Amino acid sequence: MELAITNELIKEISKSDSFKKWKVKHPGSFPSHLFCSLDSDYNIKDSLEVGFFDSNTKKITVFVMKDGNVSAKDEDDVFKKENEKVEMLKQNDVKINFEKAKNILEENLKKFFPKKDIGDGFIVLQTIKGKTLWNFTFITKTLEFVNLKINASSGEIDSHQVVELIDKGITK
Repeated sequence: MELAITNELIKEISKSDSFKKWKVKHPGSFPSHLFCSLDSDYNIKDSLEVGFFDSNTKKITVFVMKDGNVSAKDEDDVFKKENEKVEMLKQNDVKINFEKAKNILEENLKKFFPKKDIGDGFIVLQTIKGKTLWNFTFITKTLEFVNLKINASSGEIDSHQVVELIDKGITK
């Protein structure tokens, strides 16, 4: 499945009856991210989701586009650090489409994570500190997360890291 991203996806969701009804009650909301799960070969596994942040309630509502139908998940708290701000997704900054970002990911995963056996993961397209990023995260077979952020405007690697999920009892 090709990832119909940002402008087109948000436009389709915005035309749906469920979104229009929701938007009347959430006039201070804006699109904050796009999300989808990926398999270990970096292919989209499931539906496409767009999160809309309500600046009045400080909550997020996720709209799911699946098989041409739009549905809303229940409003929820935002997953972020306390001092971080939820930013509007800068749709016009996306110059690198999903397929190109996926190619950049494939070219760099072994470089940055040479000994990691990558499993399933997810991608979030979001704006962080003014930069719009393709934020790829995968779980490894050793229960670590590997994360690679690609600038959606330039295609450059913004950051990469490994996050251990369990304490291995190693002392320094």
